Amino acid sequence: MRCPKCQHRSVQKHGAKVKVFQPYQCKGCQHIFYPSVRHAIRWSIGILLVLGLSPWWVNRGLRLLVARRDQGEPVDAIVVVGRGTGYNERRAKAAVELWQAGRAPHIFMSGANDAPILVDLAQDMGVPAANVSGEACAATTWENAFYTKRHLPFDPASSEKTKILLVTDGLHTGRTTLLYRNFGFDVVSNPVRLEFPQWRKQIIREFLAIMYYVKTKQLLPPKPASYQHAETIAQKRVVDWQCLDMEKAFIPENR
Repeated sequence: MRCPKCQHRSVQKHGAKVKVFQPYQCKGCQHIFYPSVRHAIRWSIGILLVLGLSPWWVNRGLRLLVARRDQGEPVDAIVVVGRGTGYNERRAKAAVELWQAGRAPHIFMSGANDAPILVDLAQDMGVPAANVSGEACAATTWENAFYTKRHLPFDPASSEKTKILLVTDGLHTGRTTLLYRNFGFDVVSNPVRLEFPQWRKQIIREFLAIMYYVKTKQLLPPKPASYQHAETIAQKRVVDWQCLDMEKAFIPENR
């Protein structure tokens, strides 16, 4: 802030701090003044930008823009996206409850390391092996959508989109929903809650992931060249990782 009289930059607050409009005093010419309206506007804009780009607002905004709330309609499949150790049991339970309610005939688990665990949990909760499957090939959220498209055991009519009930945590819902839509799915969101320590850990991680996906344009529908590149990788990965066999799937250390 500059002194409006002598343009000196060295200023300090003047008087009691309880005043609504805090006056300032120039250390050079001792002039006492109040911040200009223009200065207040600049500060207000800066604060709004910081709040608008905060992790919570970015995540919430994306979710409100793309996620469609679950209204209880039947779908073709329930798709569960893994998040890592410590997040699987609540996801599996939510998916099984939806399946038991008759929302879809099949549950599909997606995620390297997570899918075999999720499949086992679902079967332990009473889902027959014929009604649950998965892929342990996907190492990113973009790949979750790609490998689900590639291996979901459902063949809809040519004029219809596959409608899925997407199960993941609330922070992950916006980005995941958009990516699955980009791969041609009709997505209904069914987010599961996170414990506060998990939420605190994932809020920054998800914000950085959204920023990275925006920068790399992965939130846009995949171009033919990108899809073909992923397909080439998938053909080798399915064999090397054995990622469609839930009993043998593994991720090589040198991947």
